[in-house]
Amino acid sequence: MFKKILLFTLTFAIFALANCDNTLSITQIQKSAWEGHTGWDVTILNNDCCKTVIDAIIIPESNFFPSEIWSIEKLSENKYHFPDYITKIGLGNGTKFTFGYINKSGTPAIFNILDVKFQSNN
Repeated sequence: MFKKILLFTLTFAIFALANCDNTLSITQIQKSAWEGHTGWDVTILNNDCCKTVIDAIIIPESNFFPSEIWSIEKLSENKYHFPDYITKIGLGNGTKFTFGYINKSGTPAIFNILDVKFQSNN
């Protein structure tokens, strides 16, 4: 019985890993700090070996108190996406896109990426 449960758990874990979307990854580097504010560079990297990303929705999930944000287009309150030049040329494998913000906090915001769009193969 234990072996069946272990096999089921292992199969589920492998299936879950195979289906997770690791197309885009986010890293943040603190560039400056002063009087309760911090400046951050956010880099989004395309990890997909075969597809060019042309757009994605970037949502700050928590700790996002911006006094300024640049190099990214605002769609609505706390909803952003790639600027026009990225949607035209895309992000190929290993290509990075960077935007920045000043946060009224000593720690970085937590971002989530949704609705990734790919260049068509036509």
